[in-house]
Amino acid sequence: MEERKKVGLNCLVQFLFAVYLILLVWIILFKLQLSIHELDRIRGINLIPFYYDNEIGTGFHLKEVLENVAIFIPYGIYLCMLKKEPGLWVKFFLILMTSFILEVLQYILAVGGTDITDIITNTCGGMAGIGIYWSAVRIFRSRNRAETVIVVFAVVVTILVTGGLSVLLMAN
Repeated sequence: MEERKKVGLNCLVQFLFAVYLILLVWIILFKLQLSIHELDRIRGINLIPFYYDNEIGTGFHLKEVLENVAIFIPYGIYLCMLKKEPGLWVKFFLILMTSFILEVLQYILAVGGTDITDIITNTCGGMAGIGIYWSAVRIFRSRNRAETVIVVFAVVVTILVTGGLSVLLMAN
């Protein structure tokens, strides 16, 4: 019976991760648009960390940094739940490469500025997710209990986010 629960939980985690990845790509590449034709055509590269030169103005933009960190926190958590064996460096590399690939795709598709700051902040967010996962394991004193709590939380958040986005799409 316990093994069946683990398999069910793992399938649910895989499903939630797939939904998260779809939302992540939709947010980063398609800017929550339903059609690629509705996107502004922007192609630029910024290789200076934490430098912004756009319509918002130059300088540091805390809101954008925090958004980039926050959007990758679930990635780190899901990596820990799905990839139990690989060490921290492998997870770090997966997070870094995912962010890098998304930034390169933004440039190729001309749907946003490719920015080193995004790669840095996304990677920090993923690493924060790993830290949150391991903190939960320590708090609940069991990997299984922590993962059960995380999955329940992830289901609620996934329903709220997809539901909220669905309402926004129907309203437009």
